[in-house]
Amino acid sequence: MWPGILLLILVVGGALVGITLSALHTNDTTTTRQEAYAQRKADSEKISGGASGSGSDLVSDDGAVGNPKSYPDMGCELPDYQSKNGRIVAVSANGTEVPVDIKGINWFGMETGTAIPLGLWDNAENGTTAYQIASFLADNKFNAVRLPLCVNWILTNKAPESSLINTAENRAISVKNYMSLLKSIVKVLAYRKIGVLLSMHTLTSTDSGSLWYSDDISEDDFLDAIDTLTKNLCSEKYWNIMGIDVKNEPSKATWGDGSSKDFHAGAKKIANRMLDGCSNWMGFVEGINADHSVTIDGTKYDYYDWYGGGLQDAADYPLTFATDNKVVYAPHYYTPAVYPQAYFYDGGTQGSNGAIADYVEIDDSTLKSRIKATMADMFGFLADDNSSALLLGEFGGLYSKDKHPELTTQRCTDLSMEVIVESGWAGGFVWSLNPESAYQFNPADTYGTFTEGILEDDWLTANSDFLKGMTALNDLANLRSMPCFEVEESSSGSESSSSS
Repeated sequence: MWPGILLLILVVGGALVGITLSALHTNDTTTTRQEAYAQRKADSEKISGGASGSGSDLVSDDGAVGNPKSYPDMGCELPDYQSKNGRIVAVSANGTEVPVDIKGINWFGMETGTAIPLGLWDNAENGTTAYQIASFLADNKFNAVRLPLCVNWILTNKAPESSLINTAENRAISVKNYMSLLKSIVKVLAYRKIGVLLSMHTLTSTDSGSLWYSDDISEDDFLDAIDTLTKNLCSEKYWNIMGIDVKNEPSKATWGDGSSKDFHAGAKKIANRMLDGCSNWMGFVEGINADHSVTIDGTKYDYYDWYGGGLQDAADYPLTFATDNKVVYAPHYYTPAVYPQAYFYDGGTQGSNGAIADYVEIDDSTLKSRIKATMADMFGFLADDNSSALLLGEFGGLYSKDKHPELTTQRCTDLSMEVIVESGWAGGFVWSLNPESAYQFNPADTYGTFTEGILEDDWLTANSDFLKGMTALNDLANLRSMPCFEVEESSSGSESSSSS
């Protein structure tokens, strides 16, 4: 009897062990298949047509790849961002200094009525996610994003148009209100060590603001919006914010005349208010607009400043803030797609709408000489004393869609980047990531509406020609990811080391 019972126990026990091992194997196989599926799904959602290699994908506790519920704490200090010796420099608490040149891009939408950065609808036909945009930018060596904002939305903390964001595929993106959305976008970019420049872009969703105040938004309102940004965002959680572009394209402003429209005084007041709330940030300042003339190779050219581009009067009235090493000059410079300036061509007749009939395109050498000379006249001289950093807050235009027979608009973008690199400036922010970016001339004799961005209309595919053109900025001497000065606790306090 007993031997039979022992045999039965052995048989049953062996069977149970076999079942358990089989179940474990099945579970492991299922888990492996689920992980493989999740990775294939994530890979299929990547923006195609660019480089790859931004690092491993973020995997959530539920197995989702590239769609985190939240982003991990990076453990980075908020650096003291400084502008000195012609460079942007991130300075750690222990004094470590890392210069960073900017290969930047504008990503617009939060300044509009939708109150969201566009492209995040991610449906069966088009749209993408914030995670994929950040990965794409890092893969292609973009290390900073300029985010246009709306002053009124900052003040009212407007709820964004949540129907235009696929929250199931953007789980870490908050659509509760304007500030929570902004915070979550900054965190996505921080995960890929991409810096952020906050642009005070529009006063309201229907008024871009030719000054930093209007009948609807007072100067005090504007300064309150600055306070809101510093109170909410000046912390280690948002360590990648470099500062604020204090007002986009103040086209009706003056410079240094002491009037109520004096942007020299206005920019200083706004930046000092920012520094009161966040001494770690920098103030980025654009130019104004006026008629000018410049003589190039013996020929006089009349021109009107690009919106945000006129800093001629800064020669006599340079900027200083209450804190040293915080001024960044950030003018705009564009191409014939925005307006066909006479200096881009030889000959032709300019009509009332700005189009140039019978325009004559010029060779690369001549075109570059004129771009360099006009940049020097507008703002380039500010880099001569090698003090405050100079970069382009906006530049670009149509690229692969340029209809000039000799691609003058495309060449203007290419040559602008050559001047940036060769002159040793601190970089620039191309306009823009968005395929909705609109321009008025294509080619110089044709007025209309023409769109193009770094991404194609589906937001899923890179504009390969434009993206390839942007590799010219890869030659910036100090191009690198935003440095993360890791906070390390020690018995004597906190120390930091740079990880970039």
